[in-house]
Amino acid sequence: MLSVTGIYDGRSIFPTEAISEHRKYKVIITFVEELDSIESEETELRNFGSNNSALSFWNDPKEDIYQDYLKA
Repeated sequence: MLSVTGIYDGRSIFPTEAISEHRKYKVIITFVEELDSIESEETELRNFGSNNSALSFWNDPKEDIYQDYLKA
């Protein structure tokens, strides 16, 4: 079992840490606490973006599925 924190904005769920799994899984989504304000949500999202490993999947050649469509 893998637990990942995230933010639900009323429509979508945004993980706030990198997810190393790339296969399909059943998941359980648990709402832990309501965010007090928009400011705390923005802070959480900002922290996700500034996380050094947040977008590390871009370095994985298996994730580079659109490279064939880019012109040099």
